[in-house]
Amino acid sequence: MPPDYTHIENDGTPWKYDNNEWFFWRDGFGWIQYVGQKPTSFYNKFRER
Repeated sequence: MPPDYTHIENDGTPWKYDNNEWFFWRDGFGWIQYVGQKPTSFYNKFRER
């Protein structure tokens, strides 16, 4: 688990919100920018750290 995550998805995936951008963590790759649509349902899958 990276130390700088800001949110966690219901399935345990760590996410980071930084400069109005969302990133998800993948071991071996690090932070990957999310570029998909962000409807309300996107935000409902997170818990804040």
